[in-house]
Amino acid sequence: AFRGAGAAPAAGRGEERLSDAKFGRWTKKVGREKVVYGTVALRYRTRGHLGQQVFRRPAGIDVTRLATLRRAAALCGHEDLLALVEETMEQLKPRNVARIPWSEVQKHQSKDDLWLLIDSKVYDVTPFLDLHPGGGQLIADASGKDATSLFERTHGEGLRYSLRLLNQFFIGVCEGCEEAERADPLDSTPEFLDTLRSITGALHTFDEARATGEAQGLK
Repeated sequence: AFRGAGAAPAAGRGEERLSDAKFGRWTKKVGREKVVYGTVALRYRTRGHLGQQVFRRPAGIDVTRLATLRRAAALCGHEDLLALVEETMEQLKPRNVARIPWSEVQKHQSKDDLWLLIDSKVYDVTPFLDLHPGGGQLIADASGKDATSLFERTHGEGLRYSLRLLNQFFIGVCEGCEEAERADPLDSTPEFLDTLRSITGALHTFDEARATGEAQGLK
């Protein structure tokens, strides 16, 4: 059951990864901002799991812009929106996020119910499969494994947008994730892990500049 919270790479590997990052490239068919706001509008179609609570981003709420949304709702006197944003922020505080066993994460590998493990965090990306610029199959192939290194290798371009999108699908923190097989045999580079943790960590501190990748100067 879930419970509420409370080795260096070889030289040149970073450049090698970037040149190999072909699957997740953004195309001219779908603009980056269109994908971001299309993602924010998505609704989850999947049910709760085992009767346990995991975080679910409300449709239309950009979790990388919660502080701005709270200020706007307060200024406009929109009490319902303000309450929704404040409830969302409370759920995202580290002490409140769900702790999800790795054995549970492994159960969600179908295209109708797909969770990803990336750097010990769990993301329900089910509603994003049809919108992903690199195709849904690439995501499906990464399920049931630790997809951290694979995410780096396939997102050399558009990294800021990719990580901002990833934040929208956060549902909890994985326990026992050290048991997971890697989807990619290479270690993640320290530079990527620093960027990843800066952006995904900001989801819980409501630092918008970091959560959107703006502070990191990413393209």
